[in-house]
Amino acid sequence: MLLTALGQDCKENFLGSKTLYKAHDFRTPAPAHYSPVFINHVGRHGARHLTSDVNTSAVYRLLVTADSAGALTTDGKLLEEKILRLEKVEKKNIKSISVEGKAEQQGLAVRMYAGNQTVFNSVQPVINIDYTKEIRTLQTSEAFLNELRAKINEPAVTRQINDTTLRFYDLSPAYLDFKQNGPWIKTLQQIKKKLGYPQLAMKISQRFFTPNWLAHLTEKDQDDFVSGIFGFIAIFYSIQKEIAVAGYKSTELDMQSFLTCAQLSVLSTIDNAEDFLEKGPGTDVNDIQVTVAVPLLADFIKTTDAFIRTKTVQANLRFSHAETIAPFAALLSFTTASVAVKNTTRIHQVWNADKVIPLSANIQWILYQKKGTENYLVKFLLNEKEVAVKGLATKTFPYYNWNVVRQFYSKKMEQLHLRPGQDYFDYLQRLK
Repeated sequence: MLLTALGQDCKENFLGSKTLYKAHDFRTPAPAHYSPVFINHVGRHGARHLTSDVNTSAVYRLLVTADSAGALTTDGKLLEEKILRLEKVEKKNIKSISVEGKAEQQGLAVRMYAGNQTVFNSVQPVINIDYTKEIRTLQTSEAFLNELRAKINEPAVTRQINDTTLRFYDLSPAYLDFKQNGPWIKTLQQIKKKLGYPQLAMKISQRFFTPNWLAHLTEKDQDDFVSGIFGFIAIFYSIQKEIAVAGYKSTELDMQSFLTCAQLSVLSTIDNAEDFLEKGPGTDVNDIQVTVAVPLLADFIKTTDAFIRTKTVQANLRFSHAETIAPFAALLSFTTASVAVKNTTRIHQVWNADKVIPLSANIQWILYQKKGTENYLVKFLLNEKEVAVKGLATKTFPYYNWNVVRQFYSKKMEQLHLRPGQDYFDYLQRLK
């Protein structure tokens, strides 16, 4: 979208989990006499602003300190100017979704309604909305719901913060320990070494700091500096409207031009590997970075059962984070999101953040009922694309028999020691 304005055309998709959402609107027709009656949905928040102030970043600190010592190169001074402009654009928007993020969610809502009108055609459809404690998930839910409301009869809506099923990764002591101390960290360091990251970080830093000043920077300083710049480059795509409103041209905040396409590719490979190892299938899809998502799976089954039994709630819409979507997609055994690898050079062959957890990433399972019967099918969508489930057979792909689906996932939960009726928070506390 913007690459031609940035002075280089980097063919590599380097944005990873900061990739703007790409709509997908193909649907395989349902078997005869089946129509959608219920939706279980969990989605990542829309495209967003930064989650912390620019002036708290290592990039800002190192540039300002070096500037005061007269230790910035010409490019260093130019980068500092761009960082200061970014600070002005972002200071009132920290942690919020952007105009782009709102548009992503509106588009999702429009397509959900268009493809599933029979779900919402009752006199007053009932919709449950769950979101996390973060403001961006509330804003995301509002953007989605407001667009949906424009299409349907006035729904009965319930809202609640539900961190237990949506921020499970923050509530499990064992997972928090894995995140801080797990073997994946050593694996990631080995990947960075193979890619020559220490040398790359030094070379990039040399562009901005004088040699004498650079000699005083630790390897961690350089790492924080380069990863910070990469983060600012990635967020740039999500805030184009806000940049214009602030009175700037895109080129006045462009930082991508400071890095070559090859450098961006290396940084993207590292970023993708980190997401894969920390919250994706990793080297073992049955390890804690995936099993921590079991409460969300249990909730999907529980709410689907409740609909079949009572026909009360037509849609459960949940709004969360990348850390929710990646393990859940792996736990569901989606073929495009659940392949673990021991050989980490193969990560990009089996898992890519831009395909699994882009901004506004989402997972839907849609329940179809055969008219006049209690026969149900389920269709699984990952980012609106029909997806297959490893180990689950069907003669009517992408539609699966609900009873078979329920048995398949119930067995998986049993193997992962979530007992029927067990409190989800208790499960997370006991998880090892």
